[in-house]
Amino acid sequence: MPRRFITADDVDRLVDAGTTELRFGDDTTVTDIARERARERGLTLIRDGDAPPAAASGSGPAPTVAAADRGRIRAEVRAAVVAELGSEPPQLERIIDRVLDEHR
Repeated sequence: MPRRFITADDVDRLVDAGTTELRFGDDTTVTDIARERARERGLTLIRDGDAPPAAASGSGPAPTVAAADRGRIRAEVRAAVVAELGSEPPQLERIIDRVLDEHR
């Protein structure tokens, strides 16, 4: 069977389509840039046979975010990311929304 490669473009397409997790087998190589992009965009990479990520391992429900706190949290996260990176990455607001929506 031919080797499969996951690239940063693949990650972008998956995230844009709403995918939050990508499972892949031993016949697949994820490029370093794709791993970095997945981390930036919130895509969880799971190689078949690896332990599931901590959030999915049954460690309890994800904490919830009260509607009143969303604006404050959004501003704090945005400011921290911009301070760390020096500029606002593309689609930052969308990523923050997605994370906050997962913790309603």
